[in-house]
Amino acid sequence: MADLEKNPETEQKETPEKPKKEKKKLSAAKLKKLKYGGIATAITCAVVAVVILLNVLVSVLVEKYPLKLDLTEDAKYEISDESINYLKTLTQDVNFTVFMAESKFQTSGVSFKMVSETLERYTQYSDKIHLRYVDPSSNPDIVNLYQANYSASLTEGDIVVSNAADESKLRVVKIGNLFDYDQQKYMAYYYGQGALEDAITGFSGEQNLTSALMNVTDANPMTIGVISTANGQALYNLQFSGTALNALANTLYKNGYNVEEVDMYTTDFDTEIYDMLLLPAPVNDLTANGIDKLSSFLYNDGKYDKDLIYIASFTQSNTPNLDEFLETWGIQMTNNLVLESDASAAQQVSLSISTGVVAVPVAEIAEETFSAGLPNTSLPIAAPLCRSINLLWDSKTSGITSTLLKTSDSVYLSEMGQNTENADKTPVGSQIVAAVSSRKNTEDNITHDSNILVLGSIMMCDSSLMQDASYNNAQYLMTVVNNLAGKGSNLVIASKDLTNEKITITTAGMQGIHIFIFAIPSAVIAVGLLVFIRRRNK
Repeated sequence: MADLEKNPETEQKETPEKPKKEKKKLSAAKLKKLKYGGIATAITCAVVAVVILLNVLVSVLVEKYPLKLDLTEDAKYEISDESINYLKTLTQDVNFTVFMAESKFQTSGVSFKMVSETLERYTQYSDKIHLRYVDPSSNPDIVNLYQANYSASLTEGDIVVSNAADESKLRVVKIGNLFDYDQQKYMAYYYGQGALEDAITGFSGEQNLTSALMNVTDANPMTIGVISTANGQALYNLQFSGTALNALANTLYKNGYNVEEVDMYTTDFDTEIYDMLLLPAPVNDLTANGIDKLSSFLYNDGKYDKDLIYIASFTQSNTPNLDEFLETWGIQMTNNLVLESDASAAQQVSLSISTGVVAVPVAEIAEETFSAGLPNTSLPIAAPLCRSINLLWDSKTSGITSTLLKTSDSVYLSEMGQNTENADKTPVGSQIVAAVSSRKNTEDNITHDSNILVLGSIMMCDSSLMQDASYNNAQYLMTVVNNLAGKGSNLVIASKDLTNEKITITTAGMQGIHIFIFAIPSAVIAVGLLVFIRRRNK
């Protein structure tokens, strides 16, 4: 029985072993194909990864830095060098708050897109600019914060520019004021007969935004009182002087000044409020009380440091009180208009009060002290319908008078109120068309001065001349005013014409397009072909 029992160990040994399968060895060709296939896959993955990273990096850089190519004519989506230079000097943080959801703002039309692009440029050129979009309906606290320091009503689309350190220092820029309009088309839109986009002719957004920026970062913003009425009635000739005065006031405002309309007799020219007064071509003479108010303002209780801008006009009547006041400051206004006899020396200009082109004298800078800092001295300064000015003294113990602008030697004179065709056109020599008189007082070794700036014609501020960058009228006037006020910078930024839809591309721009459209895709295709050929041949 013992022999019949099975021994497990013996039985296991006697069981025949199953033959092991031999591993198939890959051929050298297949190994090489697998190797190059893996390399190709790795290269493809690497290229895709690089493209994705490059795309993310470019997106971040475009958000942070001005890398976008503006190929529109006159760089409509770019900001000027003047604004860029100012942004680079900023030392204070400024908030730009747009009262509209960003998605809605971006999709509200081409005009809104232009504003958005301009705002983006501001953030790219200075890390002191902080831009945010706020839906006013869902953020009432932010609206109330600014409304408490703004007299008018804040509405959707408004852009609030404020000093981050003191939010009460703010300026509100209305979206509608960022554009120039064709008045007929705008009226059609107003009455529901057209689209607002069709009425837009120009973009003046940069002017307004940079102006607001300058104002809220100015440690001591100055206020100019524009004497526009006398006992509630218009002080100047609305027909001939209205648009010119508006153009000058807008230019002052856009250069950071607070501009307020005041009345010659009912407003108290408080020297704690007003730094400068502007007296624009009064049609009628001032009363003795009005003259006393001007004198008291400039004297400022012996502290001086106040300025007056007086602008004459060919529409004025006799003004003996005003003339006598100016003469006490060494300046005499004549009743003669300065006209150019030499056609080759005249400047052909279009004025808002004329239907065609007229030839006017060109003024030359005679005194560089008050024009120091003028960006481009080569541009012409048009001097239409100027009254000639005489200086009664150059220097006295009481003050100094200086010629600012003078004409060519080929001008002739025509008496105001007379037909210019009947005037004697014999050249009378160079005439003064702008001057300044200064009175100084030294106290504790500190010099204080008050000044009267006199312009021979309100037409020197005509809107067509002030808005045209080919003339120096706006730049020159702002440079003089800033020097009188002790301000060192002036930014007169021209509006951008939006009526021309052509797109021009510079050589540099075309090279950039070639790189992105042709060079990079060609390089990717070449790499792909190289990999494919090598895989086929291996």
